[in-house]
Amino acid sequence: MIIANAITKSFGGHRILDGVDLHVHAGEKIVLLGPSGSGKSTLLRCLNRLEEIDSGSITILGRNLQGKKAAVQSIRQDVGMVFQSFNLFPHLSVLENVCLAPLKVRGWSRPETERTARELLGRVGMGHKADAYPSQLSGGQQQRVAIARALAMRPQIMLFDEPTSALDPEMVHEVLQVINDIARDGMTMVIVTHEMEFARKVASRILFMDQGRIVEEAPPDAFFQAPQTERARTFLSHLTKTRAQTARLRTTGTLVAAD
Repeated sequence: MIIANAITKSFGGHRILDGVDLHVHAGEKIVLLGPSGSGKSTLLRCLNRLEEIDSGSITILGRNLQGKKAAVQSIRQDVGMVFQSFNLFPHLSVLENVCLAPLKVRGWSRPETERTARELLGRVGMGHKADAYPSQLSGGQQQRVAIARALAMRPQIMLFDEPTSALDPEMVHEVLQVINDIARDGMTMVIVTHEMEFARKVASRILFMDQGRIVEEAPPDAFFQAPQTERARTFLSHLTKTRAQTARLRTTGTLVAAD
């Protein structure tokens, strides 16, 4: 489904991706983990050509992503992406947000598109909000609409770029549950997240990135139980400490400074 070979990407002379290789098979759920600045989101954006790579090659569904613009637009129709921010059109209702791309890009009929949109909104628990506007929704509700909007194009691959990072803690679970339901249906996915329990539950493989490289790759149980690199062990240890501090804050209302 996805073949990325030796891809590099720099910004302002700083190497963000440094010879990344990535192969994703049909039905796999690849979770990208790593510290901030390790290149996870940049890699995801390169897979949809929202960022141009400097060197290497990317093939999506057997098609060269570095091809002509028309070919890239065709590939994007088969690759849905959900971002950190919801990016809903504020002047359109929930239903119109979901219908817009299938109508304009796919050229589907309005009755078919609206029927599909309502089915998807029901699937993500937002059917009752079809006539609402984004400003009337919570962050978690907006992100579920964004997921429905991406699915409305009937993609073969879904990319998720930290889809819960902009949400209040209370909203995270509902969005992760929607993504988990989609995963169980067999959708091929590449997910950037800091939600470790979710990653362990949904991933086929964990890819741990640091300084623009994939430095460790393993099934989720193996990665979380016995990471092979010191960098991954440090990363997981830091997350464990942070979770413990967060739990204490919620219990006592007192923030404990990190060591």
